[in-house]
Amino acid sequence: MYLRNQQERLTMISPLRILQTVLLCLLLTGCFEAGNSSGSDAIEAVQDEVLDGQSNNDLVNSLAGRHGKVTWLSAAWGDKQSDQLTRVSATIQKNLNGTEHVLVLEYRYDHTSKRVVLDKVLLDDQVQSVISGAVAMLAMKLE
Repeated sequence: MYLRNQQERLTMISPLRILQTVLLCLLLTGCFEAGNSSGSDAIEAVQDEVLDGQSNNDLVNSLAGRHGKVTWLSAAWGDKQSDQLTRVSATIQKNLNGTEHVLVLEYRYDHTSKRVVLDKVLLDDQVQSVISGAVAMLAMKLE
């Protein structure tokens, strides 16, 4: 009887302990930005920016297609820049012709002017020119 009660108690507590552990890990890794929403605001502003009738979010999702994975991240622009600039990156992981490729679109967001600029395109960690970046994006979209 005692053993059965202990097992029931462990079964009931186990999911709660798992949840507590997961939340603690998220807090320690900074996934929750307490009191600082500028990162999520910047991501939202970049995603909502419309160019040629298509939002950046729609563009990135169409490049990823059904099988690609999209990750949006934000960070400070740089140590020497003001707090008004945020780097927002959209990373697309996708398998093309049996090879895993990573396309990163890096945007610069100015909190003062609310201006969004595509700063650079990287394909498999290599900076792309405007033309080769466009070709890489087209290849991902066609796949």
